[in-house]
Parts: sequence; structure tokens; C-alpha cells
Amino acid sequence: MIIKNKMSSYPPILSVLLVQLVVYTVHTALLPQLEPHLGYSVPLFWQMLSQGIAAAAISYAFRFSYWWVLIQLTAPPLLVLGLALNLPLWGFPTILLILLLVFWNVAVNRIPLYLTNRKTSEKLVSLLPKKDGITVADLGSGFAGTLREMAAQKPDQNFVGFETAPIPFVVSWVLTKLGPSKNVNIRFKSFWSVDLGEFDVLYCFLSPVPMAQIYQKASQEMKPGGMFISNSFKVPDHRADCVVTVKDGRKTKLLIWKI
Repeated sequence: MIIKNKMSSYPPILSVLLVQLVVYTVHTALLPQLEPHLGYSVPLFWQMLSQGIAAAAISYAFRFSYWWVLIQLTAPPLLVLGLALNLPLWGFPTILLILLLVFWNVAVNRIPLYLTNRKTSEKLVSLLPKKDGITVADLGSGFAGTLREMAAQKPDQNFVGFETAPIPFVVSWVLTKLGPSKNVNIRFKSFWSVDLGEFDVLYCFLSPVPMAQIYQKASQEMKPGGMFISNSFKVPDHRADCVVTVKDGRKTKLLIWKI
């Protein structure tokens, strides 16, 4: 239990690398002892496949998210396949860097890049207060499609997005600047460092991990009458004041709390 708590306290990407390092060290120590009994030298691909299976099993035992388990399973054998295909060595760190810049919040904060679909964006527009001048924030705005959709339909309201993953931020900032709506502002800033009292409505589509802290922060900082909307994820020990089901393929649920 102590080890599990320690693992969960690290950024996920560090925990993933630590698991791979431990498995590799054990493999390296055991393989010379096993090969004489097997009667042959184990090919590198099977070594890496074995490492991936072991790392995935450990990650699953520590309750890593499913995408991390999948990455642990496939990364070592894919590396060998890449070498077999004579891919340039610079390609591997380049691909890793691009993935890291896109999924930065998964690697650091256990918050995946979830994208809000169009039907949910349309439903969000209908839930906004029917008055001008309000300010709406998207906590983890991704590529800002939701904000741009709402801003186009509510030109007299203000929309702010917070995004710390570099590539989604750059893409969303450029698309916003090129778009027709001038009431959208994308900030390269963590919403944890922002006073949420400046917003009338908060929207987020994150993960179960930060929901309790976000709700506590919103409750302490937002003005009375504010609205906090979560796509799909509940706040522990705080029942939503209203739940709206979107008529999309996944029956998206929007959970709404009045502050």
C-alpha cells in the first residue's frame, strides 16, 4: 500500500519510466541465468515483448490508466521493430517529444486530452445564462473547439480557455486568432493558478482525478450564483444539482452544480 501511494505521487511519465527501468534491470540480471537452461539465446524482440508484458502487468497492478498499460505493453517491442526497419535514431525521440507536447497533461497531471463533441457543445450553449456580459471558462480547453462553437453563438458573452499542453495551446490560439469570433481568449496557463472568481460559468472535461480539488476551488472562489459544469465526471461526495443527458452516441452527461 505504501509503494502504491508513492507511485501515485509521482508524475505518471516518471512512474512509467521507473517501471520500465526496474523490469529491464531484472530482465538483464535473469536472462544470463535462464538462457543456459533454454539452450538458445533469446532474440531481442522476444526479450522486449517479455519486458512489455511485465511492465504492463505491473502498471495494471498499480492501477495505472488503461492507456499507460497499453503504452507499457507496446513500447519495447515497437522500439525493436523500428530498429529492424532501419528507422533513423532521431525519429524515436522526435515522435516521443511530439506525443509529449500533445498529451502533456496526461504525462504530468493524469488528465487526458478529451475532446467535447459538437452536440455537447450545442447543449452547453443552451445551458448558459440568458444574459450578456457573462464570462465562461473552459478548464483544459484542448484545441478550443467548444469555446469557438459557443463564442460564435453567443457574441455578447466572453469565453476564456486554459491549456498547458504546448501543441493544443498553439493550435487553439492560432485557430482562435484566425476565426471570426473576437470574444475568445486562450491562455497558456494552469487554471490552478487562476482566481476563478472572475468567471460566471466553469466547464471542464478532465478525469476523475482532479474533480474534488476543482470543485473545492470553484466553491471557494466563484461568486454566488456561479455555475460549474463537468462533462461526465462526478465530484466525490457532492451530488450534482442537475444532470443533463446529451443525445449523442455516448449519451454524454453534463453534471451541473450551482455555487
